[in-house]
Amino acid sequence: MSFKGHRCSLPGVLRLGDSVTHLPPILPGTTFAGRLLRHLRTLLLISPDHPETRIYYRSRTKIAAENERLVRELPPFIVHPFSSFRKCWEMVMYFVLTLHLVTLAFAFAFAPHLSYGVLSGIQLFDCVLCAMLGMEFALKLITGYVSQGEVVLEPSRIVRYRMRWWNVVNRMLLFVPYVLLLDELVRAFYQDAVTIYLCLVIYLYLLCVWRFRSINWYFAIVARSLFGLSEKQIRLLEPIMDTLYVLHWTSCLLYIVPLLTLSLLGDNAFEANFMVDVLWSHDQQRDAYHYPIAHRNRLPPLSDLREYLQQHLPKMSICAEFMAALLDDVEHNVSVTYRYLRALMITFKISVQGGHSLSVSRHFLHEWTQSLLLLGGWIWSTYILLLLIRTIITADASETQYDEILNEIDAFCGRMRLSESLRRKMSRHFACHYRMHYFDVRPIRMQASDNLRRTVLMEVAFEPFLTRSDVFHDLPAYVLQDIADQLRFELYLENDTILTAGSAADTMFFLAMGTAAVYTQDGVELGHLIDRANFGAIALFRTDAQRTVSVVALEVCEVYRLERASFQKLMRPHSYLLGLVVKQAEKRIQDRGVSLQEFPDEQYYDTFFY
Repeated sequence: MSFKGHRCSLPGVLRLGDSVTHLPPILPGTTFAGRLLRHLRTLLLISPDHPETRIYYRSRTKIAAENERLVRELPPFIVHPFSSFRKCWEMVMYFVLTLHLVTLAFAFAFAPHLSYGVLSGIQLFDCVLCAMLGMEFALKLITGYVSQGEVVLEPSRIVRYRMRWWNVVNRMLLFVPYVLLLDELVRAFYQDAVTIYLCLVIYLYLLCVWRFRSINWYFAIVARSLFGLSEKQIRLLEPIMDTLYVLHWTSCLLYIVPLLTLSLLGDNAFEANFMVDVLWSHDQQRDAYHYPIAHRNRLPPLSDLREYLQQHLPKMSICAEFMAALLDDVEHNVSVTYRYLRALMITFKISVQGGHSLSVSRHFLHEWTQSLLLLGGWIWSTYILLLLIRTIITADASETQYDEILNEIDAFCGRMRLSESLRRKMSRHFACHYRMHYFDVRPIRMQASDNLRRTVLMEVAFEPFLTRSDVFHDLPAYVLQDIADQLRFELYLENDTILTAGSAADTMFFLAMGTAAVYTQDGVELGHLIDRANFGAIALFRTDAQRTVSVVALEVCEVYRLERASFQKLMRPHSYLLGLVVKQAEKRIQDRGVSLQEFPDEQYYDTFFY
């Protein structure tokens, strides 16, 4: 009998906590606006599909309880940080933020070579991106956050947390539309006033490098949600993505800085003026309406720029090589794309110490600029190399118990020629196990004192499980402590069968976390079991008992089991208490027989006999 691909056909009342939203149902006759509002409300509640949900809410019961609290206690506009809306919006924000920062670098570096129409289009495009980043800032004011493992959803705490001055400044500096300054900066460039331009470019470079943390956070969301990547794969990809990001920004910086710093050198006035005039009149054919130049005389119309440069270039000039390269670009009418790719290649060569950039001059400013780029590239390349080596070594030579087991699984599956699907299932089983239990219980039980061990087990097992069982309701605390000591942990993945109808019953089960479906022998679904449910108690008292139903995990389930032999041995010294428990069980059997005759539907809710 297969239970793969579970599709629940039960009425809502029989799903036993299966509801995720706890919103009122859509009744016949509901208007389109009402349906739309309810759908929007659902998008703002916690979603099981968000990659962060299972870290803080490990079962659908926990998710449903959190949504119930959100619907009952909080305003309807509060957005849960693990909602479907946030998952989709954060994926959009990753691409928006990346495009914004990449566009900023390209626009500010190559603005002197872009036509007025292209520059206006880039400004409009980046303003749209800035508006979306501003929307993100506003949405954060109604979106919960995680603080020290706690999900905070109270509106007052959210506003106080988001409106801290460093948060506000940090966010506002991100979505300020810097591109609106491009026109003024290009005019300043053509008027030989580049100090502000240079300072702003360096400021944006440092600001965008500071955004690594934000980009990596959004990237992790996209990698988990859109591509289903593991944490190990994300750790491997993040430094590669950061390297491409730094390479792009540094290439743009390397191209624009020589153009801007040339006019700052006191002994290169002719070279700076000549470069600006060539770019204004011969490269881009700027018009005097948008870029008026009136502070000095311009170059006269020239048929041979190289001849004019050779005649007027000072003999002691150290910028001849740079000016020759500039004229070569003008004569060949090279595109902005070509100039960007060339700057990218030069930056890459510098970063790996394989070459040197085309120096503007031998002035100390350019030497320092090139040296800093070389040093920064060397540090970054070394860091990325060490990080990748560490990631690979950690994957191959594990240092933790979890990684050692995963390596053993890979070796075992390879040696036994097991299927890839089975290997993934085994790996996922242990991944879920160690996600919930990062320790080995045996050393704790062996080294802890008896009183300490009993106290820990009471906190773990007694409160959530035993107090909810009718069978153990009247037993004293010291007996319950002994029972808790006999519980054994098991983990079941989706569609795993916990027990099968018709099999011999010798174990009682306690569902600590998760949701399971109950089926008859004919495959009819009777109901759902949720967190802290218990079933199969009849197996503790009858040696000839058989399972009447099958129980199948609908999600990852943490289950504790109590064997009949262990229970009987434990209760043997307490014959009087055992007699009370047996009488209560027999009374339950009689009551159930009567109830099944009068109310057959009661079998859906009775888990005692599973």
